[in-house]
Parts: sequence; C-alpha cells; structure tokens
Amino acid sequence: MAEAPEKAKELNGVERSAILLMTLGEQAAAEVLKHMDPKEVQKLGAAMAQIDNVTRQQVDEVLRHFCQTVQEETGLGLGSDEYVRKVLINALGQDKAEGLIDRIIQGGNTKGLETLKWMDPRAVAEIIRLEHPQIMAIVLSYLEPDQAAEVLALFPERVRVDVTLRIASLDGIQPNALNELNDILEKQFSGNSNVKSSSVGG
Repeated sequence: MAEAPEKAKELNGVERSAILLMTLGEQAAAEVLKHMDPKEVQKLGAAMAQIDNVTRQQVDEVLRHFCQTVQEETGLGLGSDEYVRKVLINALGQDKAEGLIDRIIQGGNTKGLETLKWMDPRAVAEIIRLEHPQIMAIVLSYLEPDQAAEVLALFPERVRVDVTLRIASLDGIQPNALNELNDILEKQFSGNSNVKSSSVGG
C-alpha cells in the first residue's frame, strides 16, 4: 500500500495523460483527442494500449496531480477548484463526475473547507444551514464567488442579508479560527459518510 503512490510519481507525462483520458471514458477521451495533432494522438494511443495493471492508488495520484497542476497554472482569475468541478460535470455528466470528484476528495488530504469547494451548492447549504451566521459568512467567503452566490441564494432573504453584511465586514480570518473550522468540518464529514458522496448533487 505504501509503495503505490511512489510508483505513480514515476509515470511520465504521456502515461499520466493516458491514465487521465482512460478515467474520462471513451466519449470524453475521444473529444479530447480530436483537438490534438496526429503525433500526440499516436503517442497517447500507444501509451493507453500499453498501460496495464494500473492500481487505484496510481489513478488517484494522477487525478490529484492534474488538479494540483490546474491550481498552479490557472492564471486567469478563475476559481480552479470550481472550474475543474464544472469541467468534469460538463464533460462526463454528473454521475461519472461524482465518482471522480469523490475519489479526488477522499484520496487526498483535503481539508474541510477545501472539500466544500468541490461540492454542489445544495450540499454546502445543507452542511452550514444550522451554523451561526458568522460561521456561514466565513465559509462562504472562502468559496469561489460563483459557488458562494449559489449557496447564498438557497437561504431565506433574512439569512442572505445577515450573512452578506457579515461577509462585507470580515477583516481577515485568523489562522487559528480557520484551522478550528477545518477541524469541525472534518469531524462532520467523518461522522456522516453521505456528505462527501453528495459532492456534486443528487
């Protein structure tokens, strides 16, 4: 078990790309290949044909590496977590995307607040609906603007106004408070196995 992630790190770029395409399914992979030149398609096709005995740990590592690369290289002001989530849903449909996102979340060391970024707005709203408005404000301020707006829209007007005012008046978040909130969310996730599985709705 401990050696599997190390093996994944030894994969070259073409092999990583091949594994990533294979996780997308035939139709989505075909759409990606349409935008590549013949030499690239040949290399990827050969790699896909030669890859065998790929472990679950290797696939998870490739998926995490993909998400990390997107986060590091997205320089257009896009919220990378939200961007990846929407791309996967649009490319694969909710059912298949849910499986991939769930594996990324559970396979990595994703903190509580980071996990929320992968979730459907309805799932986030359900998690924080009983929290104090100040906690709700902190959580929403940590999410990408589009996702936060969708979550906020699910609450009654009185709550929306209260939380919006609190978000506007937030003057930074102390690291200790952030860590404590992460711990609370992690405990909530560990105590409810259905929370992460509803990451892209249901």
